[in-house]
Amino acid sequence: MLKKVILGLMVLALLPLALPAVHSQDGGGESCFLAVDTEYLEDYFVLFEGDVSQEDYLQTVMDVTRMDAESAGIPEDLDAEGFSLMEAISMTLYYVNMDELAYSYPEEKANTVLEGWEVTDWPLARRQELAAALDAGLLATDCQGVDLMADLGPEAANYLLSRVLVLSGTYEHSLGYTTDADIYNDVFYTWYSFDQVLMAELQAPANEMVKSGVITGYNVKRSTLSAAFDPELSIVYGHSSIDHAIQLIGLLRSEGISAKVALEPKTSAFLYLAEWGEPTESPSFQVEPLEDGNYIAYAKEYDLVFEFESMEDKERFDGIIKSYAKKNEGDLEGLIVDSWWQPLYSSRVPMNDYIQVTNNLAAMGDFYVQSFALMENSETVLAEFEAAYPDAEVWMEDLWVNEAFHNYLMGEAQ
Repeated sequence: MLKKVILGLMVLALLPLALPAVHSQDGGGESCFLAVDTEYLEDYFVLFEGDVSQEDYLQTVMDVTRMDAESAGIPEDLDAEGFSLMEAISMTLYYVNMDELAYSYPEEKANTVLEGWEVTDWPLARRQELAAALDAGLLATDCQGVDLMADLGPEAANYLLSRVLVLSGTYEHSLGYTTDADIYNDVFYTWYSFDQVLMAELQAPANEMVKSGVITGYNVKRSTLSAAFDPELSIVYGHSSIDHAIQLIGLLRSEGISAKVALEPKTSAFLYLAEWGEPTESPSFQVEPLEDGNYIAYAKEYDLVFEFESMEDKERFDGIIKSYAKKNEGDLEGLIVDSWWQPLYSSRVPMNDYIQVTNNLAAMGDFYVQSFALMENSETVLAEFEAAYPDAEVWMEDLWVNEAFHNYLMGEAQ
């Protein structure tokens, strides 16, 4: 399970909102709240049950959007006694940055959008907010008939939260499926749309750990670009060649495997020895010279994330890689392009024939560094991370890696 966003409790100082009563239309509309991936909310954020307080709802929205009440700029007149569905909609618009859009609506445009909603006696600002919520997708048009002035219930709160994930770019970042006709184009586009992922504040302490031999390397990534797939069904596959990624997707298609695909940007940093020769720098590969003549190298790479449709397909992945994407001798005949001696892939849950290791992480804002460790070294590495990053959030996660990945962590090149 991905680490949940923790931003701490905020003090909410929101003052009254006045709205005329509106009655539920015949036929309701509450069924529009049922199309929610409740398992996803429960795994990664929160699933509301029972009474939903204003404080709990807004705190969750703030955690997702990483915006506090002051930054959202919510007007004082939006807070009424109780906490109605409409009040939640109005406030949520500010947290998903749709408030300016709402107030751009001329009255005639808002009234056209709201035809049939029986809100003609509402203040213009409330009608603008509701119209924008419908047009922007915060609220579905088939919700017409819900009692907007009823207290916010758990089904409506979960529905709105699911829409906040989409409108804030926090929901899973799937490019599509391996079987999609345009999946290759989307993967190429994503790869060419990012450069090195760098953050000096995180890299400097990590470089010291590399130089002292505590770790052999690390990755720099952004939490906002996480795939956020189901960990039970997912594999994370690291590499540096985009041609390899394209052929790997084709390989899975040829094996009859359909899986969601995401491409997470990362920079891989490692010790580049002087004996390897003068490094050739490029936009995707830079080095930082060290006093002893060696270098810290920074390479543009990616994590290709697959969410399989079944555990059977996930378990097949290891055998497919061993057969078609792992070098065992110098001749690459019969392998996909740019295959490595030690292909690196992992699962966040235990897998047959995979070996447990740990992932040590330190995060500042949207950026984090991670470094993998053998079980026998995990506590030492975690302690070093905690000492190196006193002002960052530091934690450790269990991972299960393929045999070649484990060999790589043992220092074996082949």
